[in-house]
Amino acid sequence: MEKYVIFVLCIILGSAVAPSPKITKQYRGDYVYNRRADAFYKFHIETVRNWQVSRLCEVEGAQLMVPQSDYDIMQLHAMFKQYPDIGNFAWVGNDGQKHESAEEQPIIDLTPSDNGNSYVRGAECSVGTRTGEIEIMPCYRQLPFICKVAAKDAPYDEHCHVFGKDYKYYSSVGGCYKIPRLPYTWSQAYSECQAEGAHLLVLNSEAEHDAVFNLTNTEEKVEGSKAHYFFFAGFRADKPVGNATAVFKTIFNQTLEEAGYAVWSDNEPNNALGREYCGSVFKNDGKLNDVDCTHEFGFICEKELS
Repeated sequence: MEKYVIFVLCIILGSAVAPSPKITKQYRGDYVYNRRADAFYKFHIETVRNWQVSRLCEVEGAQLMVPQSDYDIMQLHAMFKQYPDIGNFAWVGNDGQKHESAEEQPIIDLTPSDNGNSYVRGAECSVGTRTGEIEIMPCYRQLPFICKVAAKDAPYDEHCHVFGKDYKYYSSVGGCYKIPRLPYTWSQAYSECQAEGAHLLVLNSEAEHDAVFNLTNTEEKVEGSKAHYFFFAGFRADKPVGNATAVFKTIFNQTLEEAGYAVWSDNEPNNALGREYCGSVFKNDGKLNDVDCTHEFGFICEKELS
């Protein structure tokens, strides 16, 4: 009996920490694994200018895919086939080779340039084509893009059990928390936390409020946020019908009272301009606030450990 108990304990303790993606060949839910390349890929179908893609890939623990092998090109071609209606080009990284232009260049380029970007006017960046070619195109174009991370480099936090970096563990509440460095809409924030194996923050107690208040007041500002003092959290309300009152519920379909924390900032929720149906926490006091779901704010991912 004693040997059996020891054996069971070993199984339980051994399974508490999952191996890294290098071993399991499993990564975020929105990445696909290519066995021959031993790497994970994601095709972003949203269109952005080239100088935005690096940060977007980095938030996911990856980099803009640089076509370095036939496997990369095959993966590019296969991903394009999944989306027949998004056009024929996607941003990829510079492979150091010379490539032909994907479009005929006008003698005079009258396209307005974006202020504040790091690219000189007329700069060209690499694109992958639907047919598997690598060409170049002006960097100001708005295109989808492909992120890639080798299995050996895919981030995994063994303590917090998430596919990401920079999570902070708070022993007072037995959970891990992270503020990613890019602002997203509420729906994007929800998906990003889920992809890492976490979820958008849901406050369950005063102790958790204290931990999150500490986090939001020690982390750097999220550049580009609509307001740096609001952070999306995991609760929202449906737009009420008529004169009904909006009822906020968590992503686990609980009322705030059922979840364990329902303390709003002063004069909140106020549904400013009649468009605030998503939840956030207010940096100044750590309490709850309503904001517009379509605006881009910083957000907080959470992973409970106990």
